[in-house]
Amino acid sequence: MKDEMTCPEPGPGAAAPETTGAGTTGDEPVPAKGGAGPEQAEAMDAAGEIVNLTEEINSLRAEVENKTAALAELQQRYLRLQADFDNYRKRTRREQEELTRMAAARLITSLLPVLDNLERALAAVTDNKAEGLATGVEMTLRQLKEILEQEGLTPIAALGQPFNPELHEAVAREETENPEQANMVVAEFRRGYTLKGKLLRPAMVKVAVAGATVKENGQEVDKDE
Repeated sequence: MKDEMTCPEPGPGAAAPETTGAGTTGDEPVPAKGGAGPEQAEAMDAAGEIVNLTEEINSLRAEVENKTAALAELQQRYLRLQADFDNYRKRTRREQEELTRMAAARLITSLLPVLDNLERALAAVTDNKAEGLATGVEMTLRQLKEILEQEGLTPIAALGQPFNPELHEAVAREETENPEQANMVVAEFRRGYTLKGKLLRPAMVKVAVAGATVKENGQEVDKDE
């Protein structure tokens, strides 16, 4: 009795067993159908990652562009607001200066009669016994003028100056035959003033005008003829 199992030997004329592509032992790797190996799979994975990264980059680029546009708009709004604020600050300062000037103008206008009276009092004092009064009035007048000058009050030059209708108010005229004196201020009845460069009160003056007659060859001739 035999204990070992043996394959029956093929008999004469029997076909030999077919060999498979996996080898004779069956332990060798079997390539995938269609020719896709591990390298191709890795290449496909890498291509997928590249596509994903490209999409992410495009998305980030679009986001950066949107934020850049939003930042540019905010900068423009900031510049407009800054310009509006600067204009508002300048306008407010001008209005405050105008209000201050108007307030000072009202005060000084109310003090002008006092100034006029002091000047008239000094002009009327001719008696030497009134020397003390004249000195006191003169000191008061000087002090008042200094205060008003500090507020921007400036007297208008009139006597001996060419007549200026913007600064002088002509209330009388005097004929003259001297052409050089024509249109000149020959007398000042009331002093005029400007406040910080602007006319506060015109000077009340007398103006010299050319005479109605002039001499030609020793004969008087009416200019109106």
